[in-house]
Amino acid sequence: MLIELLLATQLASAAMGFDQAKALADDNEANLPKEISSQLLQAQGNALGSAMVTCGRPGMDLSAFTVVFSLNADGSVAESWRTGETPLAQCVHKAISASGLAGQWPTPFYTSIELSFNEP
Repeated sequence: MLIELLLATQLASAAMGFDQAKALADDNEANLPKEISSQLLQAQGNALGSAMVTCGRPGMDLSAFTVVFSLNADGSVAESWRTGETPLAQCVHKAISASGLAGQWPTPFYTSIELSFNEP
């Protein structure tokens, strides 16, 4: 765990790209205790639901997108990255960046929200 934190700190000090941030988010999420994982899913769901009320419009381009967030301990967003340039992706990114993810999180903490409206 110490090595992961050192790696995260080193990566954060350099200009980080989407792929690096996404890898950190995947690692963080895979190693969360069950209780914190449940809190994260609830916080993501609440933030995404609120963003969709603000951003969703009939007939919008529903292309898949992913947003990665680096959270401060209080859930505010320190940094964020996105793949997908549709108006919906941009609006959701902006809305969640402004509101953050409610909760108390270890730092540094990276998480991602991947949205796809296509059937599997």
